[in-house]
Amino acid sequence: MIYITGDCHGDYTRFNTKNFPEQKQMTKDDFVIVCGDFGFWTPSKEQEHQLEWLSQKPFTTLFVDGNHECFDELYNLPIEEFCGGKVHFVKDSIIHLMRGQVFNLDGIKVFTFGGAKTHDVPAGILDIEDPHFKQKKRKLDKEGAKYRINHVSWWKDEMPSEYEYRYGFDNLEKHDWKVDYVITHCCPSSIQRMISEDEYKTNELTDYLDEIKISLSYKNWIFGHYHDNKMITDKDILIYEQIIRIK
Repeated sequence: MIYITGDCHGDYTRFNTKNFPEQKQMTKDDFVIVCGDFGFWTPSKEQEHQLEWLSQKPFTTLFVDGNHECFDELYNLPIEEFCGGKVHFVKDSIIHLMRGQVFNLDGIKVFTFGGAKTHDVPAGILDIEDPHFKQKKRKLDKEGAKYRINHVSWWKDEMPSEYEYRYGFDNLEKHDWKVDYVITHCCPSSIQRMISEDEYKTNELTDYLDEIKISLSYKNWIFGHYHDNKMITDKDILIYEQIIRIK
């Protein structure tokens, strides 16, 4: 069995047996995939407790990264192979699916490409190394402004590198531009415009995904990021709290 859900932000209560009773029939050979913003943050006792609880569930949790993960910690994990693609093991049964990979999950071919551009920071990004950091932070806090802090609540790696973009193209070429499912955090520019023309602006990643969409044969493209549950087209699905089964 394979299920998919949207952003968790470190809150995994949707996976308790009351909210997700289907797990009673699942084993570690079954998967639940999170479409980004899984909630892998700077290590803490609370996070370790939550991850340990999730790792003890009967299924295996897979996730693509969003724009709210601690990439310093995530990218410090060793790169390993899993079901035909590259991954990071957060726990034995909590696995990060890296960008531009094609996985064979129980006979289903899945292309993954995490990442997204943070859009809700009108006051910008602060840097702790800035000698005026504390002064700037106090001012913004007093104003109630929205900002993030480099390597604390924001990481440049939320957006892919040129290598990751090229790797994704090359990998799809190897698979003749045909997969069963595409799992991302944000979505192609053309789909994003159907969701919100004003709140979310297109960027190099959404344009890249649009370029892929033109050539790619797929059954469904499932993504998170936009905090809603909605069929955008007959093939493109936005998901948030819901957990849907694809196999």
